[in-house]
Amino acid sequence: MSFLKNKSTLIALSVLCWAIATTFLASYYYLQFNDLSAKVTGTIISTNLGVNYGNGSGIYWFNDTKTIAGSTLLSLTKLVASVNYTDTGLFTGSFVNGINGQFNSGSYAWIWWSSSSFGWSFGTIASDKYIVGENETLLWYYQNITTFPPPPPT
Repeated sequence: MSFLKNKSTLIALSVLCWAIATTFLASYYYLQFNDLSAKVTGTIISTNLGVNYGNGSGIYWFNDTKTIAGSTLLSLTKLVASVNYTDTGLFTGSFVNGINGQFNSGSYAWIWWSSSSFGWSFGTIASDKYIVGENETLLWYYQNITTFPPPPPT
């Protein structure tokens, strides 16, 4: 009789351990699914991004680049190019040091511009603070910055 009682206890403990383990596993995958779902189900927008190396080679366009609404210019740029940047702090934002191996040097630096019906507008905030919009046209321009603001792209 004692053998049956111990066997029942052993089975009950096994079922309890199984129930606890599967509950934790199900909870983990539920949270992972919700996290991934939140990242993937955002509204997709299209944006045009250009890179001008300032050496006369012209502008390299990445037209109709897809990104999630709410993305920053820096995250959009990192989708299409290799970007070297320095995070200068929470309030000031990031500073782009180089794009695709072309680094800031002397009086030349990467400046971003936004196009509208009025022409090119100088980017006045850090690229990781600027939220890109649907069908917006943006340009990174490697240019001389000895005058401020620098002349717009031509």
